[in-house]
Amino acid sequence: MTEINEWLSEKIKNNAVSAYLMIFISWLFLLNKVNPDINNSFVKAHTKSAMIIHFWFLITYIIFISNSLFSSIAFMWFALNDIITNIIYIGLLILLVIWIYKAHKWEDFAVRENINISKSKTLLDINWDWEINEKDKLTILLSFVPLIGFINFAKFSENKTIQEAVRLNILVSLFIILLYIFSYSNLANLFSLAYIILVTFIWINLFTREELISIKLPEVFSPNKAYIYLITIKDYLVNYFDKDEFKWFDKILNQNIENKNKQEKVDEDFLSKQKDFKLPKFLIYIPIINLIFIFYKGSKYSYHIVNSLIITLLLWLTWLLSAIWYFNVSLHLLAIFPILFWIWYTKNKLAYQMPIIFDIYVWFKKIFSIFKFWSKKLKEKRMEENEISLKVEK
Repeated sequence: MTEINEWLSEKIKNNAVSAYLMIFISWLFLLNKVNPDINNSFVKAHTKSAMIIHFWFLITYIIFISNSLFSSIAFMWFALNDIITNIIYIGLLILLVIWIYKAHKWEDFAVRENINISKSKTLLDINWDWEINEKDKLTILLSFVPLIGFINFAKFSENKTIQEAVRLNILVSLFIILLYIFSYSNLANLFSLAYIILVTFIWINLFTREELISIKLPEVFSPNKAYIYLITIKDYLVNYFDKDEFKWFDKILNQNIENKNKQEKVDEDFLSKQKDFKLPKFLIYIPIINLIFIFYKGSKYSYHIVNSLIITLLLWLTWLLSAIWYFNVSLHLLAIFPILFWIWYTKNKLAYQMPIIFDIYVWFKKIFSIFKFWSKKLKEKRMEENEISLKVEK
């Protein structure tokens, strides 16, 4: 009897190993409901992990070989798409060998390491009453919808569920728009279809089974956090070459976040005391139209006006470059991201400084101050020379 059990166990282990080697065929193991050597948790777990690896082989081929993404860029004699394909394939092969070894050693595989599936009742509620109602579910669903969901990023800035949904929305939307801009429409359509299927699956689970599937991307995929990390990386590198005591990255990051929050509070208090205006506030972020707000620079919405005017300036530069020489004018589509993201901030955050965009204004201001300073110095010097000249003539 012991020999029979060992023989059966060996067959189960071999089936788990075979799932990795039977590329694009091993999914048939999941359909088997009769054979106990296949229809068991160990084989099915490894079959699912094998399918993920096989799927990435296929996606890599479609993107970089079939659609030739980045093929126009070459290093030495090698096209960039071939370089990326080989790197990914080597990584997937290493992963394949590792999990074949794990299956051989009877080690299980957790498919949900990066995907969290939780009951809706445990989620942070939008209405703050710890009940997920129909409206809350719709709000969560809309957060996955490109462009529309961006507004929820500011509207529900303290809600982790919404933030996770919008971070995924940002990443997918940005990638698809860039594919369209650089004429990879077939690839963009493929990713759009895949994203629609994913959102539909999330919607079905949320409304029928009370389950929310959330892909937990790092906070760095949100604009504000990405900006803080960039500033921290700069400070960290400066700190490395500084003669003073070396500071850990997390310490610098926390200090930057604390300083930012303090400065925002001071700015909020100052702006809240400034004058208001009766025009609709959402018009501040509408390019061209927002030029009328130049006359309201001293209002409580001055930070938002600066943000929007810089966006308009960048759009003009894009159109100007396209008129002078060949330049992809479709890049102006990227302006949709900041416009939709920060319209809602006009209602709940006066002291909002748009990452990078507001910095451009600060740089312009510094350059203008330097220019003004030297103009003043030059004018004073000329006046002194004129006075000396008049004295000599006398």
